[in-house]
This record gives sequence, C-alpha cells and structure tokens, in this order.
Amino acid sequence: MIQRIQTLYLIIAIGLMVAFFFVPFGYSIDTVKSAGAVMEQGLTGLNQGLSLIIPVSLSLLTMAIAIFSFRSLSGQKALIGLSALIIGACIGVVIYYLTAGYSDTNPDIDIRTVWGGGGLLLIAAEIALFGAYRGVSHDQKLLRSYDRIR
Repeated sequence: MIQRIQTLYLIIAIGLMVAFFFVPFGYSIDTVKSAGAVMEQGLTGLNQGLSLIIPVSLSLLTMAIAIFSFRSLSGQKALIGLSALIIGACIGVVIYYLTAGYSDTNPDIDIRTVWGGGGLLLIAAEIALFGAYRGVSHDQKLLRSYDRIR
C-alpha cells in the first residue's frame, strides 16, 4: 500500500488540507474611523463556519478512503476525482470570501479583506491529487499490459 506513489501523494494532500484548517487564507482588517482603531483577524478554515469545515472534512474522508481502497483502482480513481472536485469548490469559497468582503451595519466601521497565503495550500493539494490520479492511471496501464502478456 505505502510503496505506491499515489499513496504518498494522497498523504501529502491530506497533510495540506489539515494545515489549511489552521493557516490563515486571508485577514479581515476592521478600522473604526472615529477612534482610529485597527483590528486584524485571521480567516482560517476553522473560523469560517460550516461553509469550509464540511467540504474540507468530506475531502479528507474521501482521500483517506482512497488510500485504503488500493485493491480497486477504478474506485480509487473515482474517489480521488471526487476529492479534487470538492477541493475545487473550497477554492471557490475562499475566493468568494476574499473578494466579496464583509460589511458592518455601523457606517463608522470599515472592513476589508487581504490575501493571507493559506489558500495556496488548497492549490498544492489539488496538484498532489493530480499526481495521485496519474499514479493510479499508470498502475491501470501497467496491469493491462501485464494482462496482454499473459
């Protein structure tokens, strides 16, 4: 199980997704105009509520199942593809959070968001999943060639 390259890629992707929970993908900078106070809050996967916790957890679950479903290459390939689609949705949510911005009902408070860099972990996880998908495809081709030889 561990000697196959796609398992290593999946473990790397799992590590990146767990790190995404804790590394800020952006910062919310709140400025109170009258007092001149500035407050900065990191936007992480955990403090954004269920909009990121559920898809990231679902992606982690599908990747963990894919690691242990190495006997069925087509099933493993489907799980990797599903996980990649879920991470793509997470990337969309992160982009929405960073571009849509936040608002406050008090006109004295100005809220803006800036890039934090944690969103790159999602892109790196997508790249690792692409490598895992290619590894499974390579194994499938190799098995087909062995069947032709027999």
